[in-house]
Amino acid sequence: YDPWVYLGYLARHTRRIALAAGSIVLSLRHPLHVAKAAASVDQLSGGRLVLGIASGDRPVEFPVFGLDAETRGERFRDSFEVLRQVLETRFPEIESPFGSLHDVDLLPKPVLGTLPLLVTGSSRQPMEWIAAQSDGWITYPRPLAAQTDVIAMWKRLTAEAAPGRFKPFVQSLYIDLTDDP
Repeated sequence: YDPWVYLGYLARHTRRIALAAGSIVLSLRHPLHVAKAAASVDQLSGGRLVLGIASGDRPVEFPVFGLDAETRGERFRDSFEVLRQVLETRFPEIESPFGSLHDVDLLPKPVLGTLPLLVTGSSRQPMEWIAAQSDGWITYPRPLAAQTDVIAMWKRLTAEAAPGRFKPFVQSLYIDLTDDP
């Protein structure tokens, strides 16, 4: 399903759980559309949206949108900056590769004035950038020893980038409930 439609459906049918998008491929969407949809879901859910964002890991998707897959890291970073500004600032002044924004404001704003933005994978960014700019990190399952090292690295980088601020480490979990996997 389209993530925005499905999140709207979930917002209507739940009251207390957080709603999260595992990852909106930010480099394939205009950041103003993402911001408008995300803030709308956040408002409709009473402030329960956690937004996972990524640069995209399927290069085959980019030509469909007339985009070069090799520039997705730069597009992600540019989109991230626009997304933050329009969600958190009233009447932001923006000049970006996506256009100019002057004397207009994005409405609605998120319930709490911002949305948690969790970067998925590396999104073609240095880990130091992710630790400094994001509100958390979504990564992939690894063998336990390797994941322990990755978590330690994340804790170190976030402590350096944002002392005293909690930034979650998130990973998916696969549970196979079949009798004969």
